[in-house]
Amino acid sequence: MKFSFVFFFLLFSISTFSQKINSENYYDFYNNNIKNLKSKRLYTIWLNKLEASAILKEEMKNAGFEWLSDFRIVKINDEESVIAVCYSEKSKFGFVYESAHYANPKKENRAIKSLYKQDTGNDYSEKIVSINGDSKFVKIKDLPSHLQIIKEDVYWYQHTENPEDDKYLVTKQDMLTILREDIRKMISSFKK
Repeated sequence: MKFSFVFFFLLFSISTFSQKINSENYYDFYNNNIKNLKSKRLYTIWLNKLEASAILKEEMKNAGFEWLSDFRIVKINDEESVIAVCYSEKSKFGFVYESAHYANPKKENRAIKSLYKQDTGNDYSEKIVSINGDSKFVKIKDLPSHLQIIKEDVYWYQHTENPEDDKYLVTKQDMLTILREDIRKMISSFKK
């Protein structure tokens, strides 16, 4: 009886720790096995705009998009413009970055278009400041389909000061792999 219990416990442990982290299961690893960590402090870090822009540009280039620019102001109409973190002028397709996240990652946020849309009903907002100090807000209810939103909120990883803890956590490399897979899915349906 004791042997059976130990055997099943080992099988469960091996399958848990050898499980490949992907976009379907990475939230299961958030603060998972915290009792096994060797370090006392656990940090959660989110993807930043510069990293996102570089990866988007690389993935779009690899997919055949041309005339790529980062941090391009894209005019939607006379009143509305957005800042695209990566944009193909030839294909008229790009990505807007939503730089917001909750304190703790939530799996259900992968399914929503953006946190801002959920909270305000608008896809995008930008404050425009003039040289004289005046400002106005541009709020766009629905972005055109050729502008996709990359949500900072869903691209996170955790780390400690002890590299041995990485076997229990979503690492930066895991997060970047998930981001690249998501980007490839998003751009696959757009013409170059």
